[in-house]
Amino acid sequence: MMRIRLRLLLTSFNKSAIDYALARLEVALANPHAPAPALVDRVGIQSRADDDFEACWPAALVQVSLASAYVIDGNRGAIAVKRDLAWARLSRAVKMLRQFADGIECFAHDHGDGRIGGGGA
Repeated sequence: MMRIRLRLLLTSFNKSAIDYALARLEVALANPHAPAPALVDRVGIQSRADDDFEACWPAALVQVSLASAYVIDGNRGAIAVKRDLAWARLSRAVKMLRQFADGIECFAHDHGDGRIGGGGA
């Protein structure tokens, strides 16, 4: 049962990563002079058979943090980007990624695995 819940959380995370990838492209095309938003890779059991989720997850957390920082910088004007519909989609996708990443971390903690992203806690 625990494995099913983790798989559902990962599926939702990966769907949000796909939504983010499209929004990232739209924002990058609309703002050619601004730095591009960070990449966020899909992770998990279904991505590739040779992937080790526990080895890939810490990098995914870093990517989500970089994407979050990009949105924060864009919202406060540190990065000159158009805040249009594409920006709204990017912001929403980042929010969803962060929520699912936090959910996965909480799930691991609640089930005695510690933090997947590294460290106990």
